Amino acid sequence: LSKNHSYILLSINPPCTDALKLRKAMQDGLMETFGITASGTYLDILWIAESGSEVVIRLSEKDAPKVMAAVVITPAS
Repeated sequence: LSKNHSYILLSINPPCTDALKLRKAMQDGLMETFGITASGTYLDILWIAESGSEVVIRLSEKDAPKVMAAVVITPAS
């Protein structure tokens, strides 16, 4: 695993197996929380559970705190 990246395991409720919907939801949360510039944060969806209840994302270490804050603050849609 690269030392320049953070890997985050998230639980998803309601479950979703569509990577594009998940990415869009994360980008929307970043935009609502930190503004339009943060919505362009680069992240990779590496794995989605078959049930759609968990996802693993990879992103730069410097962006990880913003994503974690956006995930906590943004209501589920």
